[in-house]
Amino acid sequence: MVFIANEPPCLKRLIVVLPRRIALRSGWAYKKVMETNTVNACDISAHEKWFAVYAASKCAEESANPRGDVGPMHLKIRHSMAVLENARRMAACENFSSVQRRVCLLAALYHDLGRFEQYLRFHTFKDKESCDHGQMGVRILKQEKRLNDEAPLVRKAVLAAVALHNRFALPRGLPELTATAAHVVRDADKLDILRVMDEHLSGPGPYNPTVVLSLPDTPGVYSEAVLRAAREGRVAAYADLCSVNDFRLLLGTWFFDLHFATCRQKFLQDGYAHNLLRHMPPTVPQAAARDYMLALLDAAKNDA
Repeated sequence: MVFIANEPPCLKRLIVVLPRRIALRSGWAYKKVMETNTVNACDISAHEKWFAVYAASKCAEESANPRGDVGPMHLKIRHSMAVLENARRMAACENFSSVQRRVCLLAALYHDLGRFEQYLRFHTFKDKESCDHGQMGVRILKQEKRLNDEAPLVRKAVLAAVALHNRFALPRGLPELTATAAHVVRDADKLDILRVMDEHLSGPGPYNPTVVLSLPDTPGVYSEAVLRAAREGRVAAYADLCSVNDFRLLLGTWFFDLHFATCRQKFLQDGYAHNLLRHMPPTVPQAAARDYMLALLDAAKNDA
């Protein structure tokens, strides 16, 4: 930029600063500035501390209820931190910018924030019978002003990823930053839910009704829609579940819905889906679909 020799200092400052402010309004320029200035993009420790305090306060409210059961809330605390760690590993493996990393980590930490209020109010994790926990999480983040100190680009993408993470499928045409964060959270979420379900379903019943969505553990009950999804190589829907064994099969079909190759590899290496499928009784109506899924997963593992 060229300066006039006798220009007053204040006018010089306006000439220098004003174009920069205008440039920041474009998504490209804003992203480039964020990438340059975000020294500690992956440091979300302040958010983690707030989350711990918030979750503890909700656990205390539930504990104060004579009929309360704080166990499912503790489950969600552990799950949230595990999803965050999964997201950290993914961000390290993928060629993400510093902005993408920060958005992914914040969205992973807060993805199930709405679960605590949902459980306090309704004592269930079934959205259909209570509330959309993704939308609930967004409302809480706004009420608590948790993202007000983040750049607008980051704040908008985190809120969108939290709102969308529990959709059956993501809508088309999402902004790149939002789509990346939503895919990371959905993949990281699935990987840890598999761990949780394997821990709970590996032994004999009865199972915690909150964890298995109050589904009956009845060998003869099944969903034709879930069987069809497994046979056709696509992800099954929660809305079609009729039994715990349907749930086991649905969890196996999540392999078809993973976005990142690193997550598909971890899915196979962890072996949780294999365990869940193998623990089905041998003669249930889901047996043929189970055997098909096991053969498919074994083949994928051998090819990896």
